[in-house]
Amino acid sequence: MSLLSNADKDHLMQQRLIVPIDFSSIQRVPESHIGAQCFDDSKINPDNEKSGASISIPIIDLEDPKALGLIFNVCETWGMFQVINHGVSKELLDQVEFQTKKLFNLPFEKKMKVLRAPGEDTGYGYPRLALFFSKQMWNEGFTIMGNSYHHHPKKLWPNSFESFCEVIFEYQTKMNDLGDKLKSLIFKSLNIPTPEEATLKDHNYAIHLNSYPPCPDSSQTMGIGPHTDTLLFTILHQSGNASGLQVYKDEFGSGWVSFNPHPGALVVNVADLLHIISNVRFPSAIHRAVVNNKQKQRLSFAYFYGLPVDFEVSPFLDYPNCEGLKFKPIKVKEYAILKLKYLDLALSFVRKSG
Repeated sequence: MSLLSNADKDHLMQQRLIVPIDFSSIQRVPESHIGAQCFDDSKINPDNEKSGASISIPIIDLEDPKALGLIFNVCETWGMFQVINHGVSKELLDQVEFQTKKLFNLPFEKKMKVLRAPGEDTGYGYPRLALFFSKQMWNEGFTIMGNSYHHHPKKLWPNSFESFCEVIFEYQTKMNDLGDKLKSLIFKSLNIPTPEEATLKDHNYAIHLNSYPPCPDSSQTMGIGPHTDTLLFTILHQSGNASGLQVYKDEFGSGWVSFNPHPGALVVNVADLLHIISNVRFPSAIHRAVVNNKQKQRLSFAYFYGLPVDFEVSPFLDYPNCEGLKFKPIKVKEYAILKLKYLDLALSFVRKSG
């Protein structure tokens, strides 16, 4: 289920490998992690001390008959929203949280057995966007695609890997179903004709488990730096309903908005491919994660939902007052390669001039 072509893997193999530090042995924030800021960050300053206004990001009940219109409005104005009555039980989310904590609380040497190499999609390590930042981030992650949840756990728990695999498989199944439902609602809100059934089923996805360890000084470092996501949309759960996610909104003073997660809700944010398909009507949500608790580990798990890798994405123009084509058509895998090479500058390569 890789999005990477052989050429792109060669490109990644030439990049430096960023290895997470052993957070359990850290007494103070090292210089390598102080002030994580994107190299090309003229618009957004993650170190702005005035950032982080707290506000409630809209909540949509998926069983509400008005959900379709609400989804369109919130995608257009926020690019991010929360959903309830989503069909993923609290019991399952608690089980994923338990297994995620078990994984990240392993000794550092054991986690290094499944370290993700530059040319690989899955395993333990930093997200690839870390390559674009001047400093390292206070974060460690574990990426799962397809059936990779079988491969790495066998190295971590040779005699007891089944429970992790079973929980992740169930979570993956439920999130696939929720992703299909959300895609259908979002496309309907844009009045886009429903694709063929085969296309609906053959989607592309990845799961990324995140750990934000206890930090000696949370004001000095960043959990994950500002970025947009690559695929269609992302569904996120934050453990214990702990706030750490922020979204960038120009109209709110400093720009960065924190929000308190609604109990039982999942966060959905618009990603780049949906921004392209909507012809810029839906903003691709610029977001980041802050380190906000010195004493307690915070966990989150993100499900990235996309379209088939050979699917050609192009803007949908059949809507009132359309001002013309904003992006050139591009295949999903071609855009994914641009994103891996240029991060948030990738959209500029697809934007239609004139």
